[in-house]
Amino acid sequence: MSTIRYLGLTRYAPPLNMSIDQLLFDRMPETGRDGTLRFFTFNTACISIGMNQKIDELPDVLSDSGLEIIKRPTGGGAVLHDGDLCYSVIMPESYLPAGGSLMESYRSITEGLRRGFGLLGIALEYGRDHAHRRDPLCFAGTLSYELSFNGRKIIGGAQRRAKGFLLQQGSVMPFHHVPHGQLIAALLEGLRSSLNLDCVPLPLQADELEQARRSAEKFMVRPRADR
Repeated sequence: MSTIRYLGLTRYAPPLNMSIDQLLFDRMPETGRDGTLRFFTFNTACISIGMNQKIDELPDVLSDSGLEIIKRPTGGGAVLHDGDLCYSVIMPESYLPAGGSLMESYRSITEGLRRGFGLLGIALEYGRDHAHRRDPLCFAGTLSYELSFNGRKIIGGAQRRAKGFLLQQGSVMPFHHVPHGQLIAALLEGLRSSLNLDCVPLPLQADELEQARRSAEKFMVRPRADR
């Protein structure tokens, strides 16, 4: 069984949420910590884009929305965040099955989410798209390691790897009526089972939050139009 730090649920401004994940990911090689798992929401509706995505790739319905646009430290397409529940997992690649491919690592994490929803009596299905398509919208299609409900993609994710560690960020769309507290408890149990994890509660520390605040601005692509 592998150990991972569990930060719980937090609610911050969009760029700060991205900065926190970047900070925790960057610190992994120097701190030697076993990894982190957290759930988070945004304190305002926003749009996140992948680290290699350009704002002019967005469809007009998003680029003209007036919402704040932020850049994620992971890849993938644009996501409209409004009432969704997000997660991030940071851990050593050694936590994965030996020889596990990138796709298998995605599936190991999303399998935990699928099991969590199963505990709530909600059956999710894996997607059927096996080839990556370059689409500016994350939720335009459902890849084989992503999850859908009644044919609609409802959980997407993107991953980044460096120095033997991985960061996966994902979003669970609000297609259900399960309170966040109950949902998180089920997802946590599913992830524990799928990844064989021992989750040790340890909230974000004051010095970590302060350092993340100092770097948050670099994740902002465009502020809200009404600011």
